[in-house]
Amino acid sequence: MTFMWSKQPLKAILIIFLLLKTAALFPWLLIRYFLKSSRPFPEWSLKLCIINPLVRQLLAYYVYTRSDAMSSVISDHQKAKERHSLAAPAETNLYSGVITPGVAKPAAVGGLWYPAPLHEGSPNFDDEKVVLHFPGGAFVLAWGQETSGRVVAKAMSRYLKATRTFYAQYRPSVDNTTRFPAAVQDLVTFYNYILSLGVNPQNVILSGDSAAGNLVIALLRYLETSSSLPLPGGAMVWSPWVHVTSKAGADYDASRNSASDSLVASLLQWGAQAYFPEHRPTAEEVAYISPLHHPFRTRVPLFIHGGTTEAMFDTIEEFAEQMTAIDNNVIRFHPTEFISHNLIMAYEGVGLEREVESALVDAYNFFKQ
Repeated sequence: MTFMWSKQPLKAILIIFLLLKTAALFPWLLIRYFLKSSRPFPEWSLKLCIINPLVRQLLAYYVYTRSDAMSSVISDHQKAKERHSLAAPAETNLYSGVITPGVAKPAAVGGLWYPAPLHEGSPNFDDEKVVLHFPGGAFVLAWGQETSGRVVAKAMSRYLKATRTFYAQYRPSVDNTTRFPAAVQDLVTFYNYILSLGVNPQNVILSGDSAAGNLVIALLRYLETSSSLPLPGGAMVWSPWVHVTSKAGADYDASRNSASDSLVASLLQWGAQAYFPEHRPTAEEVAYISPLHHPFRTRVPLFIHGGTTEAMFDTIEEFAEQMTAIDNNVIRFHPTEFISHNLIMAYEGVGLEREVESALVDAYNFFKQ
């Protein structure tokens, strides 16, 4: 039923309807949450109480139209000119085990540099501290890179002391060629690209939010078990989606705080159905797709962030505990009180600069140790 809204003229009708609904919703939200006692949590700002429902409206639009929003990414790549870089697939032997090319094959993927590109052979490589960040999107959505990329890069530069951030867009899952393990293949491609420029792997910090946090965890598992690539200096995951099942939508609705968080169950259900392979996944594939209850040994220091009032918090905390219980793992779990989903992407728009500063200063000190 939802696919009918992806075609004109129904898509235009849906857009008009949602615009009118949003116009009516905004003043209602303003009145409803004006008093702190009426808010989902009294500690939430009025701005956060208003933005979360509006974000849910936007996500519902993407679900109804089955739009992956890649057009905005392509547009930003074109406008960025020299800051845009295309990462070519690596040698075939770097994609092995569960990500061995089959129906899903490695492909060229692009991203944006902040503040400026890093070129092979550039001087002072020993001084370069590069954050390789992957944005979320429930495996099926992409985001305009200039808007969110600048927000992430600004925080990484200011608080993590990164000299550059590469904001990398993997392929959303839209068909059989882009289901698992396509996105994990893309993360290997991007990481190999950064190393190919001459950056010291110990000066690379992997970072991913929401579904991309899941992918960063998958990349760490792959680097530890199946790859000849050197390990990065650290990894950060922000509100990682660690419990991905065939009933993802129902799982989300059953979670605490799902009614007030910024996500919608229908998006997660679409994302899980699109990302899972068509065949029945093996036990090893399940561990890659849904890392909760599948902890692993990693030599990479891993920083895990979650907001205590986001719907995924309980699974994030449980995953952090499971990873910490593995001998010799170095894990830092940083919960931020009264924060909803995905602080690193949303902090600037909702006045949470102090919260993201606290998290990244903690991450900086953690990696420095």
